[in-house]
Amino acid sequence: MTNITLEDIALPALVSTVHAYQLATFARQVGAARHKFKVPPPETTGDPGFVRTLRAQQNAVEFSPIFYSGLWTSSLFFCPVAAGLAGMGYIIARRMYFNAYAENAEKRVTPFRATVYSLQAMFAMSALGLLQVLLLRYGGVDLKKMLLGRFGW
Repeated sequence: MTNITLEDIALPALVSTVHAYQLATFARQVGAARHKFKVPPPETTGDPGFVRTLRAQQNAVEFSPIFYSGLWTSSLFFCPVAAGLAGMGYIIARRMYFNAYAENAEKRVTPFRATVYSLQAMFAMSALGLLQVLLLRYGGVDLKKMLLGRFGW
């Protein structure tokens, strides 16, 4: 079994913290939109500007479990640096998505695709890492060694 230190997981922990902060800023922006467009809580309908802001925030919340699962599984089973970089890519794309959606729903598509690509990268790393661990543990096959050996490493 591999020993994991706090230093090993510092980057994904930082990315998790940045993402949590991002979710808080999105919630604050929904509050500001409520005030701007005069939509009292708990109403979820009203001016289209408010509704777009609310939907952008809700979409971010809906994707959070998917993001955290991908980030931490790829960090622990593949590489915390690569996973952390993919996670930061997701956070940047999510901010772009939020801003675009709040302004005009049609502009959200390209940043949304970028968030999906980041998630796909994390899940590909997760699958490779898990496959490596499971093959080594239950089949005695060292996939990493086999692949690196093919390239002369």
